[in-house]
Amino acid sequence: MRSAGSTYLRAAGTRLLAGIPVFVLVTFAATALSDLMPGSAAQTILGENATLEQIAALNAEYGYDRPAVIRYLDWLGGLARGDLGYTLFSRQPVAELLVNRAAVTFEIALLAMLVSLLLAIPLAMVSAARAGGLVDSTLSAVTSFLLSIPTFVSVVVLSYVFSIVLRWLPATGWVSPFVDPLGNLMFVALPVLSLSVHQSAYFFRVARSQFAATLQEDFVLVARAKGLSTSYIMLRHALRPSLPQVLTVLGLSMTFLLGGSFIVESYFAVPGIGWTVLNAVKNHDLPVVQAILSLTVVIFVVVFILVDLGYALIDPRVQAT
Repeated sequence: MRSAGSTYLRAAGTRLLAGIPVFVLVTFAATALSDLMPGSAAQTILGENATLEQIAALNAEYGYDRPAVIRYLDWLGGLARGDLGYTLFSRQPVAELLVNRAAVTFEIALLAMLVSLLLAIPLAMVSAARAGGLVDSTLSAVTSFLLSIPTFVSVVVLSYVFSIVLRWLPATGWVSPFVDPLGNLMFVALPVLSLSVHQSAYFFRVARSQFAATLQEDFVLVARAKGLSTSYIMLRHALRPSLPQVLTVLGLSMTFLLGGSFIVESYFAVPGIGWTVLNAVKNHDLPVVQAILSLTVVIFVVVFILVDLGYALIDPRVQAT
């Protein structure tokens, strides 16, 4: 048991070290690219009528007149102390802002993933069990259509149907679940559904293919020969061997969910990470941009570590190395 635990820790540590160069590259790029963007934070703060002297003075106050390498090293030093700085406009601690915004995005992303899995896995099992039949053909056709719908289209269609036509759900806004749990579910419904349209279809196609392949394995054919029911075979014999591929999809889906949050949060005016970073880039709020990019890199590294370790937990034949 101790040997297995040390193997997992060693594997996690190796992947964390591999993620360090990516973290440095992405966060330094945020610092360097800010110098190439038109305008500046000082000009955004002072307005269009600001003089060059005023802009230069404010840039010097914030340290933006120094080379990008020096500014980046200072930022790394602050990060090591747990100090991410302050937003340039509201002067709110970036760490506090990041926690609040990340909680919103994580709620939407996790709910979207949960809804997608609850829809996709049972339907994929039914479709694979009836491969080539009417149900399988219908589900495959529907999911192919859903996969062709971009997120920016699904947000428009769903908001029109549920907010304008049916008037069941609010089109924009947000309320914390700690303030109004029911209201939070009303506001989160459309963002979650918008992300789930594409995601559930994607999960279905991958899971259906994996289930169909597993059903052709010898141990499944033996179970059929014993007269076991299809539902028992799917749950007892086919589900676990099919999970590794689905687990890979879960890790990759984080890319889509984080990318989709930019569109969904902007459209529905949800104050999450996507909405915040778009405003931060527009306003040249570099401390916020660097903090969000850092969090994004950490999320990806942690997710793929969990995926790799999850393989070993699901299938003992896979070694976490």
